[in-house]
Amino acid sequence: MDTPLFDLTGKVAIVTGTSRGLGQYLARALARAGADLVVTSRSLPALAAFKAELEALGRKALPLELDVRDQASIARLVPAVLEACGKIDILVNNAGCNVRKPAEDITWEDWNLVLDTNLRGAFFTAQAVARAMIPRRYGRIINIGSVTNVFGYAGLGEIRGVVYYDFN
Repeated sequence: MDTPLFDLTGKVAIVTGTSRGLGQYLARALARAGADLVVTSRSLPALAAFKAELEALGRKALPLELDVRDQASIARLVPAVLEACGKIDILVNNAGCNVRKPAEDITWEDWNLVLDTNLRGAFFTAQAVARAMIPRRYGRIINIGSVTNVFGYAGLGEIRGVVYYDFN
């Protein structure tokens, strides 16, 4: 195993949207640096194989169902993590979506899906987790975004940005 650039031994990290893609890459990187993981998806069965992969790296992995578009789902996240892990050190707000069609064809429902996932979901997940971090005066929140925030692409409307919060 390669020597990590930083040591996260003893840290607990939540990564949203870890059923595939970037979320899994981010969670693997945190695990290789020593963090125990809370991995989330709208579909709990979609996390089974990834949980086993993280555990094979020697890390604890807690899969939890989370739909960032659902306020009640977000509200259940922090108590479940605190009960199982005792603390939250890192949140990587990765869950996101876009609608790949020309901007003139995007419907009201399409736009609400993007806003509810990428904006509202990220904000309220960060808010819920921050409420657990602030009393400890420690925590890191990383909101993952898309390159479309920096450079526009014809036919793609999306709202996602990268923001980093440090509660030190």
